[in-house]
Amino acid sequence: MIVVQVTDPYLRKAVLRAARLEEDVITEGRLAAEALEWGFPRLVVRDRPHGRPPLRSNVPVLELDDELLRRWDAERRAKDLPPTRLDHVTACLGEMMDWGGSERTWVDATLADLSRAAGRRVPMPLRAFGRRVLEFPYRYTSLHPLAEACGTSRGALKARFRRRGLASPSTYLRWFRILAVARVLSDREVTVAAAAPRLGFTSDGNLCRMLWKVAAVTPTEVRTVRGWNRLLVSFGWQFLSPQALEGWASLDELFDRRVA
Repeated sequence: MIVVQVTDPYLRKAVLRAARLEEDVITEGRLAAEALEWGFPRLVVRDRPHGRPPLRSNVPVLELDDELLRRWDAERRAKDLPPTRLDHVTACLGEMMDWGGSERTWVDATLADLSRAAGRRVPMPLRAFGRRVLEFPYRYTSLHPLAEACGTSRGALKARFRRRGLASPSTYLRWFRILAVARVLSDREVTVAAAAPRLGFTSDGNLCRMLWKVAAVTPTEVRTVRGWNRLLVSFGWQFLSPQALEGWASLDELFDRRVA
């Protein structure tokens, strides 16, 4: 997930084009503030650093100041066949955004663990689905925002999964939320009460009940490596069979972010 604090619509469009298709790009003010407070963005892109609220120290920031933009424009003009300004800025942003967010996050590690559990790289639609939920569990507590993100209704989304013999998207949603819980609670200094609101639960009791109902584990268990491995084995055995992965692959670009 990339949080964009950019006022120039032109630069916003370039950021949207440069970002990875499998990740959210948050540009709306209220949602961006929620993402910074409650989510797990891999990068913040902004053009006016002064007066911005402080960021958590572990979130990389890409500053698009006037000096940088002038240098990019000079580089573009110096080419034998100058590309359009939008194409050049998009290319420059793509390089810097990959560099700025290149440090492996716990979300990347989780998706890699799922690939190991599956015995192969999980399909792009599954990675995009999982990345959205893992990076912003506070928002993705139901199917509505997921259906909205891929331009369909909840009913149509469920029908697509059913036609491919997949478990309900709600089932995958609950499991990815549980994986997010386990990753956050792996930090033993984080209490269940502190983790619950950030992960989209109304109380620590609701968090504990979902853990037990879906995966039959407790918060104490998921804090451990053994508990994490137990979750991976259970998830893989139930939902990462070769048939299920083929079903996910056939969803094509459903969960890719739309780019104008």
